[in-house]
Amino acid sequence: MALPVLAALLAPMSSVDLTYHLRAGAEILATRSVPAVDAWTFTAAGQPWVDQQWGAQVVLALAERLGGWTGLALLRAVLTGVVFASLIAIGRRHGLAPRNAALLTLAAFLVAAPALALRPQLLGMACFAVVLWLADGRHRHPRGLWLVPAIVLVWANLHGSFFLGPAVLGLAWLQDRHDRVALPNRTLLVALLSAAAACLTPFGPAVWVYAVGLSVNPEVTARITEWQPTSVRDLPGILFFASALGVAVLLARRAAPVAWPTLAWLGFFFVIGVYAQRGVAWWPLGAFVPVAGLLAGSATSLERSDPPPIRRLNLVIVAALTITAVALLPAWRPTVAGSGTPLGTVSQAPAGITAALRDLALPDDRLFAPQPWGSWFEYALPALPVAIDSRIEFFPPSVWSQYEAVVSGVDGWQAQLADWRVSIVVVRGDGGTFANRLEAAGWVEVYRDGDGRILLRAGRQLAVRGL
Repeated sequence: MALPVLAALLAPMSSVDLTYHLRAGAEILATRSVPAVDAWTFTAAGQPWVDQQWGAQVVLALAERLGGWTGLALLRAVLTGVVFASLIAIGRRHGLAPRNAALLTLAAFLVAAPALALRPQLLGMACFAVVLWLADGRHRHPRGLWLVPAIVLVWANLHGSFFLGPAVLGLAWLQDRHDRVALPNRTLLVALLSAAAACLTPFGPAVWVYAVGLSVNPEVTARITEWQPTSVRDLPGILFFASALGVAVLLARRAAPVAWPTLAWLGFFFVIGVYAQRGVAWWPLGAFVPVAGLLAGSATSLERSDPPPIRRLNLVIVAALTITAVALLPAWRPTVAGSGTPLGTVSQAPAGITAALRDLALPDDRLFAPQPWGSWFEYALPALPVAIDSRIEFFPPSVWSQYEAVVSGVDGWQAQLADWRVSIVVVRGDGGTFANRLEAAGWVEVYRDGDGRILLRAGRQLAVRGL
């Protein structure tokens, strides 16, 4: 469990999603209300916003308020610890030896690692892992199952993956029916109560429409890599399919046939993983339960005690991991001038460009920036409206078409910038063609570094210089 936690402290936090959630959470705490319309962009200002993840935003904002970036790093470490501690507990409950439970947990971590960024999904993964643990122990500790509706209620206000809570109980009910356990319909009842509890949000039953609609939204599935089908062309996809192949080999090598509810359970999470790269996050956690059960009782699962030297070495390793974790906290790192973040803590946060914009921006300015940086600028420069941010599903298709027309230079791109009254454009370092096109149209470069450039409309440049 310490290794995933250590990785959570070591890996930088991406600003792409995190920072707009931080701003939203701060505004919710300040106004004591969930935002209903957009007030951050000039392309969709006033448009209704279903902020289903408001609860996660409050949690993130509180962590930042209490501990700054160190608080956020600790939150990610704690959530990661909850996820993989739940898996270890499930493995041990099924009778796996500590070493085998640990190895299986680390295998799950390896597949899930790309999804462990600090954002609402990680809070959803923690809820999911706890629900798995409770559902897996429903026969030994039946009272614990009644905690699931409360968890799903909270989960539905954190992340759209809440539907997996009732789904897990539905799959568990199929297993109970197959095994002819006493009171099998109790699991189904708790599943139905959990589905009803998910409606207790500021949006009522519409939260289900949001969760389903997001996964089939053509704008989301076309524009976000995470929502596209999982492929073997990248490392997360390779790990996913390799792990699925490993499970298939395990099933094929068993002498006894595997019960169909177990196959249904594995198939459900495999389909989610294949459907979209974001779904890969749920496969190693969901598959852990039946795989642990299949491995239990095998010769490799037999308990064995370590000799005293090994046990002492284990204590030394635990101490070293603890010291390393403390040393990795952002609190000890120097602050990056411009971004105000601890060194190596946040990615997709161009410090030099941020500092320059802070000096250049005037009250009436509007910023056209790359979509991955939109949320960061919203967070770092809240008074400066941006064109696009990471709320992909929020913006109408027409806005995305206009944004892409400007970036790609489609006829009318200059008129679009003028119609939006854009006065500042940020171009990434690899956007030389766009920058050259802007300069040919009369825009003036005022800042450049390794991350990118800042260009101002010609008349706006004169205003800055006081001419």
